[in-house]
Amino acid sequence: MALLIALGALGLSCATSVREKWGPFRAQVMDMETGQPIAGAVALALWWEIVPTPIQGNSRFYDAKEAVTGSDGRFEIPRLSEPLWQLGAQPGEIIIFAKGYAWRATLVTPPGGQEFVHPTVVQMQRLKTPEEERKYLRRLLPAGVPHERMRQFIRALNEERAALGMGTYSTGEEQ
Repeated sequence: MALLIALGALGLSCATSVREKWGPFRAQVMDMETGQPIAGAVALALWWEIVPTPIQGNSRFYDAKEAVTGSDGRFEIPRLSEPLWQLGAQPGEIIIFAKGYAWRATLVTPPGGQEFVHPTVVQMQRLKTPEEERKYLRRLLPAGVPHERMRQFIRALNEERAALGMGTYSTGEEQ
């Protein structure tokens, strides 16, 4: 009983409406300096759930969805089906990758905001040198996310990494 109460409190502690937690998520990705839309950027939405263990803050992968921006820089990640049991499910996180730009990661609903629930603009900073690009491309893929759940994201990263002479990641399609 105590475990159920703790899990319920955990789910309520992330007081986010169902709509905010599960999508759909929409945004337009723009170049910070020029204000021009960025086509071909990949948005990866990730959901995690808290695992009831003695170790606090322990979470595991729940689901992921991807979308690629069109010529207008817009994307929409469809709504994730709501699970019947969602006490430990956490609000989504969105990571955006665009070739030649710094990665951008944010929670779906930052404190005091409605980001990604209503159409919003995500400004991305262009990287100026190959050294800056390599620095950002050294970031590891999100831990615990199966590669087959982020194929477009990995493909985009690999194209940029290959152009800079860096190693590539497996997309899970090679088997």
